[in-house]
Amino acid sequence: MATTRLRPMDHLTYQQLTHRFRTCRDGRQKARWQALWLMSQPDQPCSAPQAARLVGLTADAVRKLVRRYNTAGPQAVERNPGGTGRAPRLTPAQQEQLKAELLSRAPDGGLWSGPKLARRIAQLTGQPMHKATGWEWLRKLGFTPQRPRPRNAQAATPQEQALWKKKAGRAGR
Repeated sequence: MATTRLRPMDHLTYQQLTHRFRTCRDGRQKARWQALWLMSQPDQPCSAPQAARLVGLTADAVRKLVRRYNTAGPQAVERNPGGTGRAPRLTPAQQEQLKAELLSRAPDGGLWSGPKLARRIAQLTGQPMHKATGWEWLRKLGFTPQRPRPRNAQAATPQEQALWKKKAGRAGR
């Protein structure tokens, strides 16, 4: 019994698929466009398992993608098959409130850290939050650590550094 190879329909030309694949900035969509592009090559089109192996998807995912593309066209590639995703934990108003709070001192008087921000977000939302997620929110809100690294206990003194620089300068002559 002969099986027919699953092929993408001609919703877009090979050149249009090439353009979409090469200009796409979203990683997931780029892999989808690349799979369709590989399966649409005029000289040696790839099969679904071959294309899947090249783009890092499963063969089943590529087959579903091609079926979706064949029935709904290019907009089927651009959609998010998992839905819109989970709503952000903080509303835009809460994010602005946190940014304002981060500009001042932390409640304990020290500097803001990931764990401190995680506790504050947990207070705002009523949901527990891991301290590492607090660090991610700190970065997402545009804040970075602004304190210098501690000095190494075994570091050379300024006098030892100056002496070393003098010796290094003579060695290069």
